[in-house]
Amino acid sequence: MSNPRWILLRRGIPLICLGLATACNLGLGDPDSGAASSSTPFLPAGTATPTATQTETPPEPTATPTETPIPLVYPVGPSGFPSNVNPLTGKIVADPSLLDRRPLAVKVTNFPRTARPQAGLSRADILWEFYTEFGNTRWIAMYYGQDAEKVGPIRSARVLDTRIIPLYDAILVHVQAFETVWQEISKSGVDTINEFPASCPAICRDPEEKIVENSAFGNTAELTKYARRIGLLAAGRPHLDGMVFDPAVPADLKESTGARISFSSSAKAQWKYDPGLKRYVRFSENASFAFEPLADRMTGEQLAVDNLVILVVDTFYYAGKTGTGEQYDMNLSTSGKAFFFRDGVMLEGRWQSAGPNAPLQFVDSAGALFPLHPGSTYIGILGDQATGARAATSEWYFYNAL
Repeated sequence: MSNPRWILLRRGIPLICLGLATACNLGLGDPDSGAASSSTPFLPAGTATPTATQTETPPEPTATPTETPIPLVYPVGPSGFPSNVNPLTGKIVADPSLLDRRPLAVKVTNFPRTARPQAGLSRADILWEFYTEFGNTRWIAMYYGQDAEKVGPIRSARVLDTRIIPLYDAILVHVQAFETVWQEISKSGVDTINEFPASCPAICRDPEEKIVENSAFGNTAELTKYARRIGLLAAGRPHLDGMVFDPAVPADLKESTGARISFSSSAKAQWKYDPGLKRYVRFSENASFAFEPLADRMTGEQLAVDNLVILVVDTFYYAGKTGTGEQYDMNLSTSGKAFFFRDGVMLEGRWQSAGPNAPLQFVDSAGALFPLHPGSTYIGILGDQATGARAATSEWYFYNAL
């Protein structure tokens, strides 16, 4: 999984490049300037630039022989998942060979609002959302058990990403980053796929997008091929044990219509439980700060998930020089308060670290692992001073505090 690292010098500043995995396209200016990269990446002398026409591409894995389906008995997890069950969703996958890759964690924008509706979020196994800077939030859309033909708009990485990605042995997919973020990527050992002149059809610019900053989109099937070509897919499945799933609703939970989250005065989210769908549907604030449905532009349908998890995490200013006026870091190596929503009910519990390279675990007040409903999960991260309260309508309100 690791790649050779080289020390490079540009403008007298040492930068650490994660071999071909980072594509070395550092872009010392504002990573959100929107300019599509056209410069030659910084590679060691004698190193060939990876292109879509390389002739030494390893062969694609052969199809797994057809096996007799194994009946899935719930609950499932935190370990011992059957070979055809996704440990991030607890569901049988249509193509078990997808589970032989590493998850792809695609950095998707949420601002400006003209970038909405985003593409491909409905296909993600886990959706992360958290405050970045200047009142904005961004997403990490994590794909493992299924693919999305178009995901985005893809934007630049942040320090916070490097605290989440190693827990899932994922590959960070992004478009550029500030220099200090590259340094954190190097220290964390995170493998990345950055936009690269040869990265299309894995990451391509959509000429129909009017705002160039929001014109980069990924194809997860092509990203997987690209990751294999540049040596990011080691043999064997990633270790993703830790979560528990069960369609049976735990007893004695509080009824809840959903959650409303204020990440900042300008970034707000609402998830409402739809009894017909038996899922939580997403609403986002508009320019008038009224909530409106958030659709997936690929399907035209409102974004929906099976579980909501709100984490209260020790969050603090990033100590390094950022190149921006504001940037945050967080600590996911301990534990903290959490709120779990599933099937129209909720539970106050805790999240806990299972190790530096293991998925987060969710536990109830007695310390037992809390079972999520099989399917996709939204994880919203709030600062450690955040407050949560139940309204008279049984909707929960969360206010971020950083």
